[in-house]
Amino acid sequence: MFLKCFGDSSSSRRQYPTVIEELCRHFSLADIRKSTNNFDHNREIAKGGLGKVYRGCLQHNDGSYYEVAVKRFHGQRCEILKREVELPCQLRHPNCVSIVGFCNHETESIIVYENMSNGSLDRHLGSEVREALPWKKRIQICIGAARGLHYLHAGLKRTIIHHDINPRKILLDDNMHPKLSGFSSSLVGAHFKEKPKPIKTDFLGTYGYLPVESFTSNNVTDKWDVYSFGMTLLEVVGVRRIFERVYFEIEKELREKCIEENIDPKIKGEIAPECWQVFIDIALRCINKQPDERPAMGEVEVELELALLLQEQADITNIASDYTLLSKTVIIPKSEEGFEFVIGLKEQETVYSDSEDMFHR
Repeated sequence: MFLKCFGDSSSSRRQYPTVIEELCRHFSLADIRKSTNNFDHNREIAKGGLGKVYRGCLQHNDGSYYEVAVKRFHGQRCEILKREVELPCQLRHPNCVSIVGFCNHETESIIVYENMSNGSLDRHLGSEVREALPWKKRIQICIGAARGLHYLHAGLKRTIIHHDINPRKILLDDNMHPKLSGFSSSLVGAHFKEKPKPIKTDFLGTYGYLPVESFTSNNVTDKWDVYSFGMTLLEVVGVRRIFERVYFEIEKELREKCIEENIDPKIKGEIAPECWQVFIDIALRCINKQPDERPAMGEVEVELELALLLQEQADITNIASDYTLLSKTVIIPKSEEGFEFVIGLKEQETVYSDSEDMFHR
């Protein structure tokens, strides 16, 4: 399945066999400089610890132009370039970002991606955004991201573990269609005919999205992604800040705060109760302490699609008035060492997790 994209530098100055260029175009540094107006700072759209991203403009064979995102690493980063090119250039899914090409110059390491004009999901969830994402659009974005992860876990000859899912790794195109990005820390797992085995790695991921097993073991399975995605679902509705504060043992009084009372004010009143029950149930199941108790991404995708369907059905008959959520989801401190999630109508509550600590390091 996975091609040997990078040759031996001692035997080939160019380092890239022709086969990889069939999947991923090899640009010259002159091409890249021209496309970004020599890395004009006015074209800069993002920056991080490894480098900067610029808005570029390239030309099709027919003479028409198209926009791209040009990621320029600080210095020559051959190994990072290899990781970020080798896997994504072989993925073919509408919910995974495509690589247009790369440049491996003597002094530069650059990757050219398809342009995702609406940036990352986290940019649309902050309190400073002028136009909030409607609730149904948030569910649709979550469904798309779940489809991408399901493809990585079960749609290829080998399981791919993204290993760093969070809202910053979910990018949105012109139509707010979501695509997964950031595959530099992804891991290749077992062949689909083989029994899945944990993969050892020293890279943890993004703090705040790490499952409990990351603090006790460096073994990674696809359920690592499920946990991170569950935390992402909570962030999409605006309630993850509660979990984060409990996670760091700050503001202990928040442990008994009702989640429904802390939903993003911008979408309060938009969520149908039937939809919410399905959505919050699958989100909490994703962050179960026990990896084997978390659902597979295929099930997460189906449940989110059901949540959207229930929302659309409710909207048909409820045109003018706001929705009121009757459920009460609470983090209950059972002891100093552990918590429970409780969710349900006020007249009836159902426990969804065990009492062991799923937050503490």
